[in-house]
Amino acid sequence: MEEMKRIKNANGTGSVTKTTKRKPYRVRVTDWRTKKRVSLGYYETRKQAMEVLNEYLYNPYDVENSTMTFKGLYRLFIENQKGLVAVGTIKGYENSFKRCKPLHSLIFREIKSPQMQDTVNNLDCSVATKKITKNFLTVLSNYAMELEIMTVNRAKFIRLPKESSKRQKNVFTGYEIQKLWNNIGIQWVDYILIMIYTGMRIGEITELKKENVDLLRRIINGGNKTEKGRHRQIPIHKDIFQLVKGLYESSPTEYLLYNKKWVFEKKKKENKPIRTNYFREKFYKTLEELEMNHKPHDCRKTLATFMNNQKINSVVITDILGHEDISTTNEYYIQSDIEELTVSMDNIKFLNDVN
Repeated sequence: MEEMKRIKNANGTGSVTKTTKRKPYRVRVTDWRTKKRVSLGYYETRKQAMEVLNEYLYNPYDVENSTMTFKGLYRLFIENQKGLVAVGTIKGYENSFKRCKPLHSLIFREIKSPQMQDTVNNLDCSVATKKITKNFLTVLSNYAMELEIMTVNRAKFIRLPKESSKRQKNVFTGYEIQKLWNNIGIQWVDYILIMIYTGMRIGEITELKKENVDLLRRIINGGNKTEKGRHRQIPIHKDIFQLVKGLYESSPTEYLLYNKKWVFEKKKKENKPIRTNYFREKFYKTLEELEMNHKPHDCRKTLATFMNNQKINSVVITDILGHEDISTTNEYYIQSDIEELTVSMDNIKFLNDVN
């Protein structure tokens, strides 16, 4: 039987009791909701126990949910969000949850800001993805506050690294494009090649309807994002014409691209586009299989760079990419070939007046 020694507090302010357990100091309070006596746990030192008690007295929380883990709170949160937000938003929450794996088994209200910070810092991803993860943690913490599990949103203190002032431009090389053609039998490779040759954004290519593909004139009409982009005409390069034609004739949906593993017997997916997040996932997995490291937007950068290297008129480049002006193309998309830069530099006659 436990030997207990109570440290007396004023009535209604809880108590700290010393027991014979490994963590001997037990904290108990009267739940402000149920008016029942409940335990806040056992602690190694009286100081720790008093801190827990004082925290509760200062900001009473829901004791019943106070031991809920990160994973448990997330599941409750997702059930609450279904029907309130878009399916794509739910999918985004799922991806962010996976990135927070070190926190999954921890009691949510005990997770401190430095632990969240370390989780974000250790992610091997872009600053943009880290920002998405921070936003997810902030939203989840807000939900915990709604449930009165905690009183402070610790996620808001997460600091993000600064993005490089100059974006790195990573274009597909000719060797990589040839490798894609050599592996055309792998599912999704043909879609990636079409993105490279058309410069279409991932959201544009998944939403592209067959009615906007003119095979006779070899033109793709429209896009999205900017006003100019929505009204642009993209020539279908001769190298990909048969790919586009084949998809046009075989797609059982209204859209040019479709998931070839879909079963259309029940027509549940008929006339629905591929989800952008799903396509992005397949994009990365396919390139990883081929030992390539690229992002979907690198396809646009590649087309812009190749057109620039071919001395194509800047107006034509902006028309095809759907940019409002050439400065966007130059700053973020075009990567000049190092050899070309070297040759151009060597042609400058710095010492012409010396001889």
